[in-house]
Amino acid sequence: MNKTPLLSVSPNLHELHICELLGNNVNQNSRYSHIVKQYIAEVLQSSDDKIAATNTQPHLLTLGQLGFGDGHEIILLLAALQEANLQNPLIQQQTRIHISVFEQGPVNRKQLQHTWQQQGLLDSDHHLFDFTQALLNGEIAAIEGCQRLGLLQNQLIIDLYQGSPLAQAKTIATPNKQRITHWFALPHTNQEAHSDQYFHQRSVWEYGRLSVDNATFLTASTNDENIAPTIKKQLAFCGFSSSTSFKSTDDIAIAERNALRQQLQQQFAYNPLPPLHSNNNSPIAIIGGGIASASLALSLAERGKDVIIYCKDDTLGQGASGNKQGAIYPLLTPENGSLSQFFQQAFLYSRRRIQALVDNGYDIGHEWCGVLHTGFDQRSQTRLDKIIDGQAWPTEIAFAVSPHKATQLANVDIDKPGFYYPLGGWACPFEFAQASIAKAQTLTKVRIVYNSDISSLESHSSGWQLFSAEDNPPIATHEQVVIASGAQLTQYKQTKNLSITGFRGQVSHVPPQGELAQLNTVICANGYLTPQHNQLHCVGASYVKDPQHLDFCPIEQHENSLKMQQSFPNSNWPNDIDVSNNDARVGVRMVSRDHFPVMGCAPDVEALFTRYAVQQQSKDKPSLWQHYWQTTPAPIYDGLYVLGGLGSRGLSSGPLVAECLAANLCGELSPLSLELQALLSPNRMWMRKLLKGKALI
Repeated sequence: MNKTPLLSVSPNLHELHICELLGNNVNQNSRYSHIVKQYIAEVLQSSDDKIAATNTQPHLLTLGQLGFGDGHEIILLLAALQEANLQNPLIQQQTRIHISVFEQGPVNRKQLQHTWQQQGLLDSDHHLFDFTQALLNGEIAAIEGCQRLGLLQNQLIIDLYQGSPLAQAKTIATPNKQRITHWFALPHTNQEAHSDQYFHQRSVWEYGRLSVDNATFLTASTNDENIAPTIKKQLAFCGFSSSTSFKSTDDIAIAERNALRQQLQQQFAYNPLPPLHSNNNSPIAIIGGGIASASLALSLAERGKDVIIYCKDDTLGQGASGNKQGAIYPLLTPENGSLSQFFQQAFLYSRRRIQALVDNGYDIGHEWCGVLHTGFDQRSQTRLDKIIDGQAWPTEIAFAVSPHKATQLANVDIDKPGFYYPLGGWACPFEFAQASIAKAQTLTKVRIVYNSDISSLESHSSGWQLFSAEDNPPIATHEQVVIASGAQLTQYKQTKNLSITGFRGQVSHVPPQGELAQLNTVICANGYLTPQHNQLHCVGASYVKDPQHLDFCPIEQHENSLKMQQSFPNSNWPNDIDVSNNDARVGVRMVSRDHFPVMGCAPDVEALFTRYAVQQQSKDKPSLWQHYWQTTPAPIYDGLYVLGGLGSRGLSSGPLVAECLAANLCGELSPLSLELQALLSPNRMWMRKLLKGKALI
């Protein structure tokens, strides 16, 4: 093998060990091995240089990669980063690496496991075994869109985009701060069969939009033939250097990139994203103490942000996040549209989050026992059949099962076919929230102010003043405030008009007995039922709009006892559900009409209607006003954000929307496309009408 030395790298990075890692595992062609060496060395050199320049300031290195292939390059980057951490503790403390990977073909865990098994990488004594296991535990699925994985305590963040590289790249928001500095293209991406997908001129321009002006672009081949001249020409035309050091910048290409950024910004102007605030050291305030606020606190802490949480209770997770068990599985639709794609991405991210915390030693009651979804009457069965037949769903997401197979999975008698989510299961929401906060507190300053019921907020020259009902003066002032208060989300004058509604839910706790005690999976039919944990099953839940109280309700308790009997009238085990102990918990879920959560800048509804009143008096053509609403940023409250409306699937959706908001607040690449962020926007119901030229009232 060619032993060409690495680029100039700090001795702390243990150059010899990295060479050994690469030499033993990358494709044995010397030219390709050398290119991979250059790439990883330059990445780590960039990290080392930034530490030397900033001394103690944490930083993020942002990378791009075309092709995932068999994952070797990611494994080697992971291994080299781990080695760098061991040699220089400052790297582990101060360096985060974010890599966006675009892969045209489908990739999933099963495929990777098969490939790595054949290559011997899954032998327990292989020196890369731990890194292959880390990627396998991420449960990569063959779905379109972004799958965010966090490895090495989230020091390495991988965004894997599957599907058309152009379709994926063109909807990624241009980050305010952290843009891609290094690109690496795997060999299969520049082969004739695939190069048009990866190196189409429009695709390369999108890569440029996401990059710094002097980004480098390494292209690789597994043979000694040169990279196709058309690819090199395309990269050069769009302002990239195809060498490992970039000597100058192309002013014309940079101007084109900026124009592309402005064009995309104008296309989604109606949904303004959080701007970067000047005082980066000021703590961000979060109102709320449930899954949403805890997940946001962790995502912010991982980015070095200090946080102050205002919780109205004396402990975390006392609202809808206080249930003992909550089901985790994706919401799928027959057409697999935006809602369905969002929930697949979110559900997988939540699963990874929980598992990472558990692997880190935090106690979260959970079980990845799968979720079995069945109909309970003709209408629900027809709806489920449409979902099953609507798509060729990846088997890691869901697959149809016969009554016999359903019975085997559940370990109780199921007399009808169903849809099984193998990666689903249940988790304890309040333990998840507590673990998220505990982890966040090991990373940065996260302070919780308990028994602090924030009754109102007022804009002030220095930020947002927070008031408690018992205090005349403000209890605090913050430049940035996130309202993530669950059922209290709409209690403020700034948020009272949000299009979300509260629904009461009573969940009954029943003892395991008889056949019921044998249940091995979560069942979702007319309501849901969990396997036992700590000698209790959870069954429910009621669904009462605009509840007047949160007291225990005997009627709802009785109705919960009947849900499984109504779903499986020919089975005996539902008769073992006994709710006579009147043990239950009541919470309020905030639900939007379109089932998306709400996340983003708090809309200034009064200002929006003021603009609309001007339109009503105008004699301009409606099409001109549609263009105005499309290209003009909707009015918002600067520094005020909303995170909530998680409905009954907060465990599945909360962590990802929190991660997205944290990324936006810090000027980083978001795990959600601009289209999805627009669908999550708190102002979407009004803007949807205005963009279509419809009346608001």
